[in-house]
Amino acid sequence: MEARDKPVGIVFGESTTDHFTFIVNPKNELPRFGEFLIARNRDGDEVLALLKSIRNINWLMDAGRGSYDYVEKTVNVFSKGVLDKSEAILATAKVLGVLRRSDGEFLAKPAPNRVPIKPGEKVYLARDEDLERIFSQGHVKLGRLIARDNVEVNLDANKLVSRHFAVLAVTGAGKSNTIAVLTKELVSNVNATVVILDPHGEYQRLSWPGARVNPIKATIDPGRIRLSEFATLLGIAENASLQRRFLGLVYRTVREEMRRKGKVVGGMDFIHEMEEKIEEWIRIYENSESKEERVIYYYDDKGIKVPRKIQQRDLEALIRLKDYLGELRANFGEFISPVNVLSEIRPGMVNVIDLSGMEEEQMITLASFVLRGILKNRIDYVKGVRTNDRNLVREVSERYPALTKPVLVIVEEAHIFAPRGEKNQATLWLGKIAREGRKFGVGLGIVSQRPKKLDDDILSQTNTKIILKLVEPNDQRYVQQASEQISEDLLGDIASLGVGEAVIVGYAITIPAMVKIYSFEKDMNGHYGGGDIDIVGEWLEGREDEEEVTEEEAIAELPL
Repeated sequence: MEARDKPVGIVFGESTTDHFTFIVNPKNELPRFGEFLIARNRDGDEVLALLKSIRNINWLMDAGRGSYDYVEKTVNVFSKGVLDKSEAILATAKVLGVLRRSDGEFLAKPAPNRVPIKPGEKVYLARDEDLERIFSQGHVKLGRLIARDNVEVNLDANKLVSRHFAVLAVTGAGKSNTIAVLTKELVSNVNATVVILDPHGEYQRLSWPGARVNPIKATIDPGRIRLSEFATLLGIAENASLQRRFLGLVYRTVREEMRRKGKVVGGMDFIHEMEEKIEEWIRIYENSESKEERVIYYYDDKGIKVPRKIQQRDLEALIRLKDYLGELRANFGEFISPVNVLSEIRPGMVNVIDLSGMEEEQMITLASFVLRGILKNRIDYVKGVRTNDRNLVREVSERYPALTKPVLVIVEEAHIFAPRGEKNQATLWLGKIAREGRKFGVGLGIVSQRPKKLDDDILSQTNTKIILKLVEPNDQRYVQQASEQISEDLLGDIASLGVGEAVIVGYAITIPAMVKIYSFEKDMNGHYGGGDIDIVGEWLEGREDEEEVTEEEAIAELPL
């Protein structure tokens, strides 16, 4: 007998177009929280619903009636049979929509339910085949329904990428595993080009059978980044206007002088050229006998040579700027290189840019450069194709072949790059991609364990949300405010999730669902660098050897 032929209950009490209560048939197996149900509305259409709560009551021992003594006497006076007959199991279901019309037509995406379910209607478990038809629409096999583990849940890659997504959870709930599963499925099934900004080096060992993973060393070429990015890289405060002013003068002057000499200078050589130019200007001040002789020459943004008198406060700004450059060279020299990170991105692969070891300023600078470069070159390429501008198409194709195809950028620890209430260069470009990326084939995935610290605008632009366990009420509320699809009752679901379980809502999934995400290691034979360190195991490692050595030494010291 099919599941639909076994009623699990009867609609009982008041019902609406979006909720109904039913009394559970105790003779059958109890439906589980999160189970999908079927009932007919007053028009005879099959309505799909989700079990939201289930509770056990006894009419003879209703809560709030009597004291402990009263309840004890009730239990002693009435036989077990009488008590059992007074027992009831009540459940509440949320209506998801009409699944099958009265004429028998099946709707893969439920239509809105316009009329309530009639009290007295029988409630059935949804058919497996119906759920499979609903959740099989997609390219990304992400996991299985928690309440029906034989039903696989797929996501639509087009909607997931073009409309952007967020993966949100507390530490240890399974964010990295989810990203590993997503990227593997995208690359293996649709030949996606994925770029992961990886602040903690979690994905450097990402692998699976037949994996196409391209680890990229995070490097910055100061000669390629913008002045605002350079100032962030050096850690110059936004209100240090004079230092930023002289940074611009030195930066443009060095670039123009190198151009006029026909030299291409990047990486650490560019830093050295800037330091020498600052030294030259400092010497002019120190070696001049009068104020009139303290004149330097710099190139403006139009390439015109311009004189400027240097005052005492200018000297102080130049000395501090030289210190900033020296600190960058000494502390982060390993990340300074003439290599253009954008040219290292490979099509049809997971490109992992390892940011571990960088300070936040350096991470933000590199992220800004990468995000800006991807969006700008995708815009140029798409416009070139649309207007038949062969030069523009050829330029992008030759310099950045991976950017001739759509790109998905995944930003781990997104609250670092797009903090709520603060603006930086990375936030600017993340916002632009969130708003404009869809038109040019640039998708965005943001990952965070602190949703309430994320920029409001960027989070609200992610139209699919994969939410694993979130315990903090403020995080839950913030995510709800940033998403029209997350209702009040879903907040309770989020708090009750186990490790690796998620509530998924949005464009990429047909209807909201509670899903057990596949284990990347167990289900896909994959590996990544995430997970907790076995602290106790490492502490105990070698302890037995140490004890043996200690015992031998003790024997050797015994008197003969």
